Amino acid sequence: MKRIISILVISAMLVIFLPTSTLAAGGVYATGGGAKTVGDSFTVTVAASGATFNALEGTISVSGPVSITSFSAGGATWTSVPANGTHFVGMIIPATTSLTVATIRLKAAGVGSGAVSISSVRLANAGSEVGSGAGSASFSIAKAPQLASVTVTSSSHPDQATAYDTTTIALAWNKASGVDGFSYLLDQAAATTPAAKIIDAATSATHANKAIGIYYFHIRAHNTDGWGPTTHFEIQIKAPDAKVDTTLPQPTNIKIEKSDNFVNDIEKGTISGLKISGVTVPAYTAKITLTPVVTIPDGKVLTAVAGDDGSFEILIDWAIPAGRYSLTVQGQKDLSLTPVSDPTIFEISQAKGGAINILTDADSNPPTISSAVKSATRNWKLISEIAGGVLILFLIGLLIYLRRRKSRRTI
Repeated sequence: MKRIISILVISAMLVIFLPTSTLAAGGVYATGGGAKTVGDSFTVTVAASGATFNALEGTISVSGPVSITSFSAGGATWTSVPANGTHFVGMIIPATTSLTVATIRLKAAGVGSGAVSISSVRLANAGSEVGSGAGSASFSIAKAPQLASVTVTSSSHPDQATAYDTTTIALAWNKASGVDGFSYLLDQAAATTPAAKIIDAATSATHANKAIGIYYFHIRAHNTDGWGPTTHFEIQIKAPDAKVDTTLPQPTNIKIEKSDNFVNDIEKGTISGLKISGVTVPAYTAKITLTPVVTIPDGKVLTAVAGDDGSFEILIDWAIPAGRYSLTVQGQKDLSLTPVSDPTIFEISQAKGGAINILTDADSNPPTISSAVKSATRNWKLISEIAGGVLILFLIGLLIYLRRRKSRRTI
């Protein structure tokens, strides 16, 4: 009860002792503010000074894209406590020349400008007004500097557009100045944003024993201003490619023959019913390659599984152009390949009912005149040209001689 009575007495005294005229230079002013970025926390202090006073009043207003983290009143006896938008009233005994009215903790919440403003200020001392000055602390808030995207590389899967049969994914990335950590994860969604939680500050990661499929590595960096944009890195894993086993023999005994259903279509320039046979590793699939490439109709193949003795037979029972071909055979079982056979060059002629001729190097590369023969031929040609020239000179000389002799007889 005594405290309530004291407050009422103080309030009455303030009403009596705070006249309405402005008489002196004292006032309430705010300090702090300045240039900030979104996310910054900063403090604005509101203080009374400039005169000796024992009573004061005024209004504090906070404006702009900020949130108030805390609003603490200073050391006075307050009948109306300082707060945002509230008219404060207080007394100080004994009188003082300076007083912290309030300490305000703010956090920049968006881009823009604002201020902590003081208005309706009155200072008094022993019933006489000693000041009504007021000031504000302005601030401007800019967007926080944007972190650059993280650059990701992979030693195991370097090209994002290429599939690799490596099942261990090795990743590395850059760390820009000021970055204090990263958030990242690997999944099979193309546009995941990692959680806003630092995992670590490492610059590499390895993911082992991944299944065939398409994966995405997502990462973003963090610094004191916040999170940067997310980088998405694609990884493609495919089934392993077949590889040549050099310990296996290459296919041999390759034969090209007419089948019982051989057809020689002279008008269309095609043949059909060509039988290709040979020997490869038992249970391996013999795969035929023809150059130039022939068109294979739907449902037809140039492959055959070798039997227990390794023999295979493939029938080309569709029309292919007559002419010269190069043929190779390679065996395959699962991911194991035999070495490729030596090429067999053959020619299908439509003459004589469609003859099949196996060609040798001599057929493919006709014999040429030896360098010695060429040299002798050039020498003989040169001698012939010289002899011809000498003969012409001899005949010209003989003609001149005969004309001179005839002229002497006439004289």
